[in-house]
Amino acid sequence: MLQHHSFGIAALADEVVQPGSKVLDLGCLSFGTTQTFLELSCQTFIEDLRSLLIEIYDFDVQTRAARLSEHLIKKPSRIKIDVVLCWDLFNFMEPELITYLIEEIRPHLKPGAIFHTMLYTGTMPKAPADFKRLSGFTFNTTPLTLQKPIPTYRYSSLNLMKTMGNFSLRSSLLHRKGMRKDLIELMFEYGNVKSPNAVRAGGSSGAISAFSRARLTSLPLTAFNTALSHTTRSPVSKVLEIGKKAGRNMQHLQREAGELFISDLYSAILWQCSRKVPFDAAVQAALRQATLPTNLNCILLWDLLNFFSTEQIQTITSELYQYLANDGVMHFLLFKQQKLPNNCGVFEVQQSGLVGAYIHPTGNEQTKFRTITDVVKSLPQMKVLSQGAGRVPNGPFYHEITMQKVVKDQ
Repeated sequence: MLQHHSFGIAALADEVVQPGSKVLDLGCLSFGTTQTFLELSCQTFIEDLRSLLIEIYDFDVQTRAARLSEHLIKKPSRIKIDVVLCWDLFNFMEPELITYLIEEIRPHLKPGAIFHTMLYTGTMPKAPADFKRLSGFTFNTTPLTLQKPIPTYRYSSLNLMKTMGNFSLRSSLLHRKGMRKDLIELMFEYGNVKSPNAVRAGGSSGAISAFSRARLTSLPLTAFNTALSHTTRSPVSKVLEIGKKAGRNMQHLQREAGELFISDLYSAILWQCSRKVPFDAAVQAALRQATLPTNLNCILLWDLLNFFSTEQIQTITSELYQYLANDGVMHFLLFKQQKLPNNCGVFEVQQSGLVGAYIHPTGNEQTKFRTITDVVKSLPQMKVLSQGAGRVPNGPFYHEITMQKVVKDQ
């Protein structure tokens, strides 16, 4: 039994799918990813091709194709798929059967739909693996025991694209920490369109900032550096970053953290509130969507707290407190101005150690909390560890604070 952390599926959940997205999972219900996408308000379809491939592996090509067509659940023409999860199934499908599968589901693919698959690079297993979700997007992968092995096929990304048709390689995740070394994850994009959301896995080396350096202002943040020091002490440190999902270069922050989690918490909370969910339940639902561990070393809130009242801040931080490891820290920025920017800012950790920031223009909404002291007092289970102050050029003055979890009876 081997463990495999899927950076690809995690990136899809964090950066591509939106409430209402439709996901076609060609694996088994027992793999455990269904609940995650349901919590993201996605519509999920399960096909379980693994069971079919085990059943028809010794049939001729025509019979295999016919059985595949019979196996696939017929869907209304209005159903258009955003994401397809194929797991390791292509390793056990001849090119003709892959082409036939793509043609069967093509009428339901949106332009720009993402197709995720895994290819073995070492010794081929005898059958598709059994993926069992542990936490987040880490899986136990167990080989199936069969009396007779299923025929296997090796593909390069180029050969696979030729077999699939109108797909282009979107992302390749090689030798990432936490992954099985004999697995490559590939993501393909359907159609000749450029996806509005770059697919990244927590800051892969190919990530490129969508924001020009003219738009990003570098900020020296003293308290942020203190917070980040809690992630560099151990290669197994865990960091939650709650900024915007798409368009940022996460490479340098990824280097500082053993494991990086990204969740657009502001948008997730607003989405839940728009459905008339009470605020405390909305925060809880938004955090469940992030599938976080309970031992985070650092949480980077950036300017999130500015957009909520003191009471709402207490709800948010109390829920986040449950995910912090002993002595874990939270970092946040508070603006010193009467009116808020019209949206949360964009923050990007840069190679220089500075933080690139883009603060939106001032809107019409008044600042919701009363004073910075009120915000600090709303976190009674935490102590101030570091502070800093400054001004965004041509923007608001800010006060940055890093607070540390206080563990009782120590």
